[in-house]
Amino acid sequence: MTAKAKNITETLEAGYSPAAFAALAINGAGRVIEASKTWLNLAANQNADILDAMKKALAGTPWAELPILELTEQAVEGYVAIQNELLDLTLEQITAVTNACQAAGTDVEKAKSEFANVLRTSADRASAAQNSVMNYAAKQAKAGMDAVKAQRGVAGTDAEVMTDAIQRGFDTVVAAQRELMEMASTQVKSAAAKA
Repeated sequence: MTAKAKNITETLEAGYSPAAFAALAINGAGRVIEASKTWLNLAANQNADILDAMKKALAGTPWAELPILELTEQAVEGYVAIQNELLDLTLEQITAVTNACQAAGTDVEKAKSEFANVLRTSADRASAAQNSVMNYAAKQAKAGMDAVKAQRGVAGTDAEVMTDAIQRGFDTVVAAQRELMEMASTQVKSAAAKA
């Protein structure tokens, strides 16, 4: 090693603090996520204000009976809730990866173990995120189908039968998606266990 290379290495070792970098990364990500949540909540509040104004404007008209305003309100509330949950999972993932890198240091065996732990928890977080999204989609689909069936003249008709068939088809797709996610999660956890 040359004197210059040795000097750079010593300077880096003396000035580089993985713990400080990790704390900055996690805190920065936390701030971005909190800002995102704030904007989501502001958008949800604005949406609620607009929907309230529309309900008042439509009161006493045939349009007031249409379920679209309630469906819109539920959809936005669900969207904000799912986005907040996904942001929380993202911060957990960032924290886990950063902490694993810091904990591993330069020890190869420890790095391998930390990486396996991160893979397992990542699979759990991905599964939780997927389940949240699927639950939201299923709830919204059901609300839409129920709104169609609640319309005058739908009960007992082919439209009701078709709506029920669409709902069953959607439920089947959701169940298949959950099964695929569980299989993928199991594969990742199995690979992590072998690491």
